[in-house]
Amino acid sequence: MRYLIVSLFLVGVGCSSASSVIPSGVDSEVEESQVDAETEVVLPVDGQIIYKGFGEYFEDRFSGYHVAIDFEAPADTPVYAVYDGEVVYSGWVSGYGGVMVIRSILSGRTQSYIYGHLDPSSMRAAGDQVLTGDQIAVLGEEGEETDGEREHLHFAMYEGEDVRLKGYEISEEGVEHWLNPYDYARPDKIGRASSDLIYDGREVFPIEFTVPAGWDVEYIPSIQSHNLYSLSGEGTARERSQMLVRYFDASSFLTLSTVTIHSTEDLVVGNGDYIARRYDIEKNEDVADFVDQPSWRNARHIVTDFRATDGYTRYYVVAANPELDPSVYEEVLASMKIE
Repeated sequence: MRYLIVSLFLVGVGCSSASSVIPSGVDSEVEESQVDAETEVVLPVDGQIIYKGFGEYFEDRFSGYHVAIDFEAPADTPVYAVYDGEVVYSGWVSGYGGVMVIRSILSGRTQSYIYGHLDPSSMRAAGDQVLTGDQIAVLGEEGEETDGEREHLHFAMYEGEDVRLKGYEISEEGVEHWLNPYDYARPDKIGRASSDLIYDGREVFPIEFTVPAGWDVEYIPSIQSHNLYSLSGEGTARERSQMLVRYFDASSFLTLSTVTIHSTEDLVVGNGDYIARRYDIEKNEDVADFVDQPSWRNARHIVTDFRATDGYTRYYVVAANPELDPSVYEEVLASMKIE
């Protein structure tokens, strides 16, 4: 059974004022939907659902930390330049199909933009000069034009003059050399607006819950856990973690010998009024850091375990970043429903 994540993108959070997508002049022929009347932010494509976010870890056709935002949109959707610049690469590449790299100079600094999964026949040529809002290509049709990938735009950003064509980094450190596109556009224009796109691992938990505005969910396959993270910010999704959801199967509430329990509280949580127990825990100093988990899991923090039935059953574990607003934590817990 798979579960539903309902994302509510009601307000923008973490919006950067960086000039990389704030045009100095907008082409009059650009579609009105592409240019926001208030902020004049030009999005690279008219597709608002993110399937793979920046810094998320994936194990599918490619393994590693995703260094882009994926905008879901069908073939032949127009793709636009987000800033004035020069096309420094235009061609067909394995894993992308059609791909372009456009370089811009912003306040004396060089930024480059990768546009992937394009129709090669529609792309502007290397050496072409483009202006903010210019149509530079259309999205490719699934197959040879996208090298077998689903129809979407892979949009990445980085500083520097080198031509990068990788879509993932193997190490967490590698992500530090990329810019988070989410911070360079209107956050309320970008987000997961549908539960239709549920990727590997999201069938592990037969529960549903609400994801706060400006957050998304990363599945961590090595520990079968869900990382609820902020879309805004630098580094991997795990470094931007706000909450972690895990599970265990048992006949009673359990705690690990690797942690010190400072206090416990029995309570009821979720929209099913589930029996729960809350722990104030801290990893013991002589224990190695938890593998593949957010760093804050090694510090003192709150964890709430809950179950649907008595006897041998599945317990869900919801841990909170110690810097998270407690009211946000309580809202997410209150929304949880076991299917």
